[in-house]
Amino acid sequence: MKQNPSFFASITQYFSLLLLVNVLLISCDFSKRIDTTAAVKELHEREVKRITPAQFTAQVDEWGSIIVKKLNADLSKNLQDNTLKDSLAKAYRVEIVSGSPLQLKNPAWDKKINETLDAYQYNVLHNIPQIDNIQKSEDEAFFYYTSPITANKDLLKLDKKQLSSIGKKTKIDSLAFKKDGSFLGLWLIKFSKKEVVRLADPKHLKILSEK
Repeated sequence: MKQNPSFFASITQYFSLLLLVNVLLISCDFSKRIDTTAAVKELHEREVKRITPAQFTAQVDEWGSIIVKKLNADLSKNLQDNTLKDSLAKAYRVEIVSGSPLQLKNPAWDKKINETLDAYQYNVLHNIPQIDNIQKSEDEAFFYYTSPITANKDLLKLDKKQLSSIGKKTKIDSLAFKKDGSFLGLWLIKFSKKEVVRLADPKHLKILSEK
């Protein structure tokens, strides 16, 4: 009796497929649930978002204000210990530095932020009140949020050694002879436009733009 080659080919394919399924079943651990949180977060970040210049500024203003508020809540601790600062930098994907306007000036910074630092220094010399500010880089790839750091009673209670340590860590000028409310320097927060897009919630941006 003559055998049909196609019949044997079909049988071979069937058993090969059956073997593959068994291998996959054995390798899968169904005792562990798939965590979709990270995947959903990644999809959200990759979502195409149309953000207006005004919305960018509003979002940076909101996040910058939140970061500064948390850092200032326990200023003496957060100027000595970088734990909170590093945590906030990671959460918002930003760079956070502190110091006096002159100490913060750096050729590596964008030209516009260095000009902003000059303006802060001018205000220091002429006793003009300092305020929060947002500045875009010339190529519009970055936003710089700056906020004044002022002395408070808890900070001024620290001993000379602690005050000296803060000066070295933060690029803040001498804290000696400062009074409560005295201008000490700035929080400077560098936002990447790309990361703002990734982290921003379109629904919240709409709310911000309507304020």
